[in-house]
Amino acid sequence: MKIYLIRHGETDWNRELKIQGQADIPLNEAGRKQARLAAGKMIRIPVDIAYTSPLKRARETAEIFLAGRQNCPLYTNRLLREISYGVREGQSLPLIYKCPFFRLHNYFKHPEKYLPPRGGETIQELKARCRSFLEEKANGYESQFSSMMVFTHGAFIKAAVSIVNQLPDRDFWAGAETENCSVTVIQLKNRHFSIL
Repeated sequence: MKIYLIRHGETDWNRELKIQGQADIPLNEAGRKQARLAAGKMIRIPVDIAYTSPLKRARETAEIFLAGRQNCPLYTNRLLREISYGVREGQSLPLIYKCPFFRLHNYFKHPEKYLPPRGGETIQELKARCRSFLEEKANGYESQFSSMMVFTHGAFIKAAVSIVNQLPDRDFWAGAETENCSVTVIQLKNRHFSIL
């Protein structure tokens, strides 16, 4: 089975370089256009089942992608939410990058040392949610379906890649940046995951 992990389209907070986390920010018009363009490129890919994060930006991306695919059910799953940044959601990313005294500075620069701000999640907690989804949903459907679309968030996708590639936390951000509406493909075969 192929699992297509799709990051949501652009929001105003993406454009303003604010950290979103679990703040429920909708797509902006550019994000809707990104979703339509990406969906058009994937129109020939068959999809048996789809899951989305409950956050508006992921759900709207999913609805745009799946428009016209009447035979593909879409389910919401809370495990797919973005990592929570607690009290720091809405802060400026450039400021966080520049100021090493912010806890979120380590999240981006030294993830192995990251301690979340009040109300936030650790990278290990995010990975545990991601692992639960992969084990419960993907493994459960391997013999039933050939493809699944999952509409989620940048850090969640990085967590999935980290789990599949067995990366240590220090390499959490390794590899290409997960752009809005980018697609990461995971192959599941005989209960073994690999990145395609």
